Amino acid sequence: MCAVTFMSILAAIGGGPAVRPIRAFLLSLAIAAAAGFWLAGPVLYRSFIGLDPSAFPAGTLLDGIGRALLPSLGFSMAGVVLVIAMLLAIAAASFAFVRRASRSQVDPSRRSFLTGAASGAGAAVAASAAGGALMMARAFYGVGNEGRGWRPQATEIFGAKVENTSPTWPDAWKGSRVRAYRRLGRTGVEVSDISLGTGALQGAKGESIVREAIERGVTYIDTAPDYSGAGSENAIGRAIQGQRDRLFIATKFCTPQGHLPPGTPVARYKQVLEDSLKRLGTDHVDLAHVHSCDEIDRLMDPNMHEAFDQLKAEGKVRFLGFSSHTPNLVQVASRAIESNRFDVMMLAYHHGIWPSLGDVIARARRERDMGVVAMKTLKGARHNGLAGFRESAGAYSQAAFRWVLSNPEVSCLVVSFYEPQHVDEYLFASGSEPSARDHALLRRYDEVIAGSYCPPHCGACLDHCPEQLAIHDVFRFRMYFEDYGWEKRGMAQYGALGKNASVCAGCAAPCLGQCPAGIAIQDRMIESHELLRLA
Repeated sequence: MCAVTFMSILAAIGGGPAVRPIRAFLLSLAIAAAAGFWLAGPVLYRSFIGLDPSAFPAGTLLDGIGRALLPSLGFSMAGVVLVIAMLLAIAAASFAFVRRASRSQVDPSRRSFLTGAASGAGAAVAASAAGGALMMARAFYGVGNEGRGWRPQATEIFGAKVENTSPTWPDAWKGSRVRAYRRLGRTGVEVSDISLGTGALQGAKGESIVREAIERGVTYIDTAPDYSGAGSENAIGRAIQGQRDRLFIATKFCTPQGHLPPGTPVARYKQVLEDSLKRLGTDHVDLAHVHSCDEIDRLMDPNMHEAFDQLKAEGKVRFLGFSSHTPNLVQVASRAIESNRFDVMMLAYHHGIWPSLGDVIARARRERDMGVVAMKTLKGARHNGLAGFRESAGAYSQAAFRWVLSNPEVSCLVVSFYEPQHVDEYLFASGSEPSARDHALLRRYDEVIAGSYCPPHCGACLDHCPEQLAIHDVFRFRMYFEDYGWEKRGMAQYGALGKNASVCAGCAAPCLGQCPAGIAIQDRMIESHELLRLA
């Protein structure tokens, strides 16, 4: 649609009187920016949700092309391929339009095949850059979308390095068991306070971890068809044989390729859940989530609700829920509460993020008695920053879990187990209150990052930079280099920036004093350039 719209506009303009090359260039740039913002931006935004290919025009074909080019990726490529096609169409249309305008200024007898090619190529590059920049502004930074973009999630929840496994494995942790169970809201089911996330599980190793967790008292298991390309559900299916009745199993309305879009037929919703039942080797699941939900339309899709009602009447599912860790989390959660259709909500919740989420959780419990499952509970932990005091305070994971569970409105937390050590390490925190040491560790972590950590949901400095430097990205690449030990990655990504922090050396620095986290931006930028620049 973007390609057709863009080329139609340029064709309409080009069909009139001859357009001067400079005017043609500026027109193509303006129209490319608009197409990137209004057409490609929403497509990219929806691509980040992880929707099934059927959510996009010619989605199956586009997904096939993407998988043929990048077969190792385990998610739907339809939206990404569509966005790339849009940008290529913008470039091609700009090339043709500006080339035509340039050729019109040359005597026909002196034209050659290459006449205007250089101008057209320049316009193609500039137009695709303009369209791409405005596309990213909308999808990633939330410009024009009330600030709701994917940057905070990408940097804080998905992109941040998380200390999933403690560097030590003390004997005191070994043999740890679940020591507390909590009521999962109006379901009335008592579930283990620390529950089994299975996003990275598959094969014999995954099956073994599931068996061990169940043996230690875990009763809530969270899975999805798109976890490890259905490998998670298959491993769980083998592990739970003979133990199904003691477990609470949650899966999602999705396929191994991604989430079902709104408007999916009722029969398709039912089919994907029945496919999950086959992989899990059971005749029912306890909970079906609308997975990673960012859209009210998908949350309240009448077809999904009709499919759930039919499946529930058939005894194939007991309760309905939704999960969300997206820019529209608060809006989605509020609508779910208002609808009174959902029994459980699973939300990103950890210390120091989503300031308004506590109110949403309290409202869900107070008004609807919904079960609340916390996920993404391990806030990004910087290894080198924590080194030196972690040893005296226990595992960071345990401190983070105790903080989450100190909220009595939280029914349980789900965390991904993928190493045998996790069974011991994670369950050691079960049933325990956060200690003074735990609070000190979390405070110390925040102190370590103060003045150097660029927090999400901010961007306060960006409008004050006359060079339009991506300050937040420079800080992120420095964090890769210094804190994660990813020196090559940090340097490579810094080198790929269109403009680097060398521009800060001679700048009047209007950014000073603009950072709410107290970062001395200019000094840190100059230091970062010296650290990250390629020789």
